[in-house]
Amino acid sequence: MPQPIFALVQKRASASLIRFRDDERGSMTLIIVFMFLVMVMFGGIAVDVMRYETRRVTLQQTLDRAALAAASLQQNRTPQAIVDDWFAKSGILQDGMDFVEFTAATVGGQFDEGLRRVTVDASVFSQNFFMSWYSDRDYFQSQLRTEAAQGVSQIEVMLVLDITGSMNESLGGGGTKIAGLRAAAGTFVDLLKQSDSQNGVSIGVVPYAAQVNIPFQLRDQFTVLDKSTWLQVANTGVPFINCIEIPTSTFNSTGLSQTSQMRMGAVADANSTTTTNGNYATPASNTPVITSRNCTTRVDNAATAFNESTYNHVVLPSKSGTPAKNRIANLVADGNTNIAMGMRWGVALIDEAARPIYTAIGDASVAGRPADNDNELTRKIIVLMTDGDHVTNTHVRDGYKAGASPIWRGQDGNYAIRFINPASPAAPIRPGSGTSAALSCSGWQLANYATREYFVPHLKRNSVAQKNGNQAEGAGTGASTAGACDPLAWLATPAWPGSGTARRLDWSEVWAAVRVSWVAQQLYARSGVTGMSYTNAMNNMRANYLTNDANMDALLQQSCTAAKAAGIEVYSIAFSAPAQGEAALNGCASLPKSNYFYDAANNADLMAAFAKIATDISDLRLTQ
Repeated sequence: MPQPIFALVQKRASASLIRFRDDERGSMTLIIVFMFLVMVMFGGIAVDVMRYETRRVTLQQTLDRAALAAASLQQNRTPQAIVDDWFAKSGILQDGMDFVEFTAATVGGQFDEGLRRVTVDASVFSQNFFMSWYSDRDYFQSQLRTEAAQGVSQIEVMLVLDITGSMNESLGGGGTKIAGLRAAAGTFVDLLKQSDSQNGVSIGVVPYAAQVNIPFQLRDQFTVLDKSTWLQVANTGVPFINCIEIPTSTFNSTGLSQTSQMRMGAVADANSTTTTNGNYATPASNTPVITSRNCTTRVDNAATAFNESTYNHVVLPSKSGTPAKNRIANLVADGNTNIAMGMRWGVALIDEAARPIYTAIGDASVAGRPADNDNELTRKIIVLMTDGDHVTNTHVRDGYKAGASPIWRGQDGNYAIRFINPASPAAPIRPGSGTSAALSCSGWQLANYATREYFVPHLKRNSVAQKNGNQAEGAGTGASTAGACDPLAWLATPAWPGSGTARRLDWSEVWAAVRVSWVAQQLYARSGVTGMSYTNAMNNMRANYLTNDANMDALLQQSCTAAKAAGIEVYSIAFSAPAQGEAALNGCASLPKSNYFYDAANNADLMAAFAKIATDISDLRLTQ
């Protein structure tokens, strides 16, 4: 290429490069300017928000302090004067900061000799320096409110109290635990009602052991299955004993449905065991008389009916302290520990869903209660106390609680049982296995085998001589065998000498007269029917209630968590309890634990704990 042309091209290329670099510098300058403006914008927003938030917090703190001072029962001046004084001394109205304004406080509330509830309102206005450059947000403004109270106003309290057998123990010079509980809980009621000038405190009591015993009026507010037959009247229930086996699926909620079906616990002695030596033993009782402590049932020849309504029944809340105090004074300790069930009832009876129950069977003082769980004017409080940890208890399985049983009782108090094959109810089970007439009973092929359906245990001999040759039925001379099938004990009808007209029993009637272990041994195991051992019979009829201790611990925490989530405050007292019981109650208590959990080592500590809780309920506090 000629030199002049090359030089011209080079010159033009250099000029283009210079222009490109100038354009690049210009673009970078624009980017830098843009980033600077963005930083100024966001920084300015932060400054506006920080200025506003600083003043808002300052105002809220001043409001809180002023309200607490105005709500004190020790004050003689009006709440408005006290709040005005606080605002004046804080200097907040003379802040001197430009573009920020505070309004004077407006005071309202309820003032009484035993209650001061103060509400204080004010607002803060903050002019924005920067945000108005970029938007129409010229200012921030907030209306603030606080509320403080001292004294007792609308309070709902449920005392959930451990009355298990260990409460009969003595703590060395301080009397029994149950005596200490009666004194401490009674004092709690007195202290709470003494400060209740507004008559706004209602108190209920849920005593618990292995179960919770409720009055029949409360039982009939729910849809229950398996109510007992009593004195041949079906579906009436056993007097003074009403224990509902609340479904475990409900423990993670607070309310308890009145329409969902729940099963009654059988009124039965499912805990006792017996020897299995094969001998006949007369039943402990032949009349439907039951003693009970906290739904732990005994059957005894010398028994007399025990009126639980005087001692350990649940007491629905009342604004009169008398029903709660009377119940506390008469508590009787017995039975295993089921904290979870006690807490479940306590939560259910303080939950808003219980209002129709109070309307139906509560006294006039609690009309409209329980209040809604989110009612800002009402405090809901449960005081949960135990001296132990969870202990599993046995109960009668579904299917054996109520309804027609295969058991008959004669007028002489003796019993017969008709074995029914579950797979074929029309085919009774007889000695041996199956239903074949070829089966023998100690060598005899029973006459009229097809109709010999009833086993009568008191007719069975402990030792049966086997058939030897052509001998009359039951009159053998062969080898004597203990526990062998006895043809004399198998009848075509439930009628034996002295039986009169035997009557078929409801399962609940069976348990009113005899123990589960007696039925398992005498009616099942001694029959000789294949597979009807004592152990199998016991396992068929009873089981651990709520499975095991770990499951009960988990259910308790579910119930406590649901209560606290619903706004119910939970105070808990571990009364000379083992470590596991302490941990369970500490987990139940509301926060902070230092205010809501108490560890009482003796009766004096228990008294102090209940007194402190009663005082805390009326302490000066922020309520909003």
